[in-house]
Amino acid sequence: MGLKAKTINLLLYDGNLNGVISIQDSSWNSGELYSSPRESVADLLKNGACSKFGVYLLLSDDMVYVGQASDLAKRLSQHLLGKEWWQNAVILTTTDDSLNHSDIDYIEYVLIDKAFAIERLDCDNKKKGNPPKVDKFRKVILDQYLEEALFVMQLIGINVFNEDKKSTHKGLIDVTSVNVKLSLGKRTKTEAIKYASENGVKLASKNTSYAVLRPDKGYFWINPRIKVLESDWNVILNDTANSELVILSVPANTFDDDNKSNMGLKVRKDKPDLLDIKISREKLTDTVSGLSFSKYLQTKIKY
Repeated sequence: MGLKAKTINLLLYDGNLNGVISIQDSSWNSGELYSSPRESVADLLKNGACSKFGVYLLLSDDMVYVGQASDLAKRLSQHLLGKEWWQNAVILTTTDDSLNHSDIDYIEYVLIDKAFAIERLDCDNKKKGNPPKVDKFRKVILDQYLEEALFVMQLIGINVFNEDKKSTHKGLIDVTSVNVKLSLGKRTKTEAIKYASENGVKLASKNTSYAVLRPDKGYFWINPRIKVLESDWNVILNDTANSELVILSVPANTFDDDNKSNMGLKVRKDKPDLLDIKISREKLTDTVSGLSFSKYLQTKIKY
């Protein structure tokens, strides 16, 4: 019998494997992996992954520290100050936040044991994690989760749990269908404007707002200055779930802000010169004010 095919969704927030990435695997149920170089952990902490239960790894070429937390953002922030040797961080979690305390205790325990057995465990790490308290049925599910997690890590070159350190992911892609989704630059709109222009949509940077989908929330969050409402206003929504740029064109003076009208777009309380807009992916409605942007949809551009 041949190997079972699978699909890997690989989201490159910075357009390459050296930045923040997210991976889902069709055989992994709701499993999800996030990876980031140390210098980009601040971006990772802004991601919804850090609000979930999960296990985190601090990695060098030949060493790993394994931990778990229900507040991953807090723990990773502590390690930025407390440990100097690690170069990359990995988060193992789920898209639906379905792991509980016992689950992450077990996953941590197994990974610590694996790293300790081949002498790759950081000396600050305990030899064992918290004693696992999962029944035999849950253990089967978590072992399947771990099997896929180790596969995905090997796929992107994380081999710290492999006895043969020289082993690589060469050959793995031959038996998978890999679906790579580029975010076209999470931290800048320049790439998105350029890509839109290459596809026949000319946009000026000056009065264009840009936002990337927050997959954990289902909306695009933008905070433009109030004055954008006084001129023709373009909005680029980077829908990474559908691999497309959603282009909105809003005529001048279409909306007021809530300083002028109770029916206007809401203003940030901490920064009153900025708008607070969260546009839902499905209906293109601002969930803060309730106002709809759907009639201003100009086009959608696949990437």
